[in-house]
Amino acid sequence: MNKNYVVIMLFNKGQDKVLLVKRNKKPYKNCWNGIGGKIEEGETPLEAAKRECMEETNILLTNPKLLMTYVYPESNIMNSNTRLNVIYDFVEEVNVPDNEEGHYEWKNVDFVMDPYDKEIAGLSNLNQFVKEIFDLENIQKFYEE
Repeated sequence: MNKNYVVIMLFNKGQDKVLLVKRNKKPYKNCWNGIGGKIEEGETPLEAAKRECMEETNILLTNPKLLMTYVYPESNIMNSNTRLNVIYDFVEEVNVPDNEEGHYEWKNVDFVMDPYDKEIAGLSNLNQFVKEIFDLENIQKFYEE
C-alpha cells in the first residue's frame, strides 16, 4: 500500500517569509509544518498541492514547482512505502484564518533554519527544503557550485 503526500513550502513574494501551520492533529501535533496532505487517486503531485493549498488556506498556487520526491524505505516502519512530494510556490502574503488543520502564520524564513528546533515538524527537513529552493531560485546561495 503506497502512501503519497504533498508538503507545500509557500513563500511570500518578498521571499523572506514562509507560511506554516501549527498542527492540531497527529503526526506532528503542536509542531510547525508546511501546508499539505494526501494525494488522491488520479491526481498528480502538483494537482494535489493546488487542491490542498486551496482547501486549507484559500490561496491559489499560480506557479507551483516540484522540488523533489522523498521515497521512504519499506524497512522504515513509520513511513513504510511513503512518497513525500515537496512542492513550492511564491504568493501574495495574505492572512490565513485558523481551521481544523491548525494555526497559520507567516514565519520569517530564519525560523525554520534551526535543525534542532523541536517545534518544527519532521526530521529538520524544512530547513533543507528552504536551502535547496533558495539555491535553485537564486535567492540565496547555501551551496557552492
